[in-house]
Amino acid sequence: MRRLNVRPAQIDECIQKSMFAFSVKPQNPELQPGELLLLQLVKTEANRLGKLRSRIDFALVFDHIEPDHDGMMSRLHWPKENRTWPWIVYGSATVPTIPFSLESLDLSMDYDGQTNPRSIDPRDERLIMPYIQWTLAEVPMPTLQLVPASQVAQTFGQERTLAAIYNHDRIAILHEVSRKTVMVEQFTRNQFLADSLKSYYENRCQICGKDFQPEYGIGFSETHHVQYLAQGGRDVSENIVVICPNHHRIIHATNAHFNRHILTYEYPNGLREPLVRPDHFVKTPQFSKP
Repeated sequence: MRRLNVRPAQIDECIQKSMFAFSVKPQNPELQPGELLLLQLVKTEANRLGKLRSRIDFALVFDHIEPDHDGMMSRLHWPKENRTWPWIVYGSATVPTIPFSLESLDLSMDYDGQTNPRSIDPRDERLIMPYIQWTLAEVPMPTLQLVPASQVAQTFGQERTLAAIYNHDRIAILHEVSRKTVMVEQFTRNQFLADSLKSYYENRCQICGKDFQPEYGIGFSETHHVQYLAQGGRDVSENIVVICPNHHRIIHATNAHFNRHILTYEYPNGLREPLVRPDHFVKTPQFSKP
């Protein structure tokens, strides 16, 4: 695992293309396929953005490194930087994290400074790994997910869980810009995103507030895509509601309309049901959509 410093102006390209640039090729040891590269905001920018305690939102999974002899790749991917780098890193995936900062953890050493990349001591890796949300990234995990998606809010709190869900959405939306997948009567759903949202809402229906735990002794809820995937809807949080089975069935049976302006389901008979818990629709994620 390594720590990378990145500026906000660079990070969208890093997320979208799973790429980074180095002035010096890492040696002793060299980067290994599958190694995690933590994208950490530079401290001055994190301070300006009020993110000193949440400088890391994403990590790259290292795949390979190539020289950029003539600077063409540097200028292509980071044109506003007005510089080039001799080495370009290519990752196999971008993974969202629970927002955190290395300096907020009880690590064995200080990883501050401008050196890129900075190796993380294996003892400290064990403290960092629970924050890496492999399941939200839907990529093969090198180790078991330390915190199940169904328990993420109970472990890290609702605010940071919602931020991690937004980090997933940021990756999904940026990747959608550069990669379109053609599906025939088959649509991929991220069950771990659904489970994270259920965890955030403690399995309570966003429409009626129904909670099965007191009566049945088990938390239970379902998720519904506001705009169906078959109709072009995205598998991101702003297109998903957490609801009880009754509301799930009646929405489908009546083809109820979701009014985004007032966050209300409108039924053909004139009934209107506003969301009683609209949190992830009204809390603004910390990124701009293309």
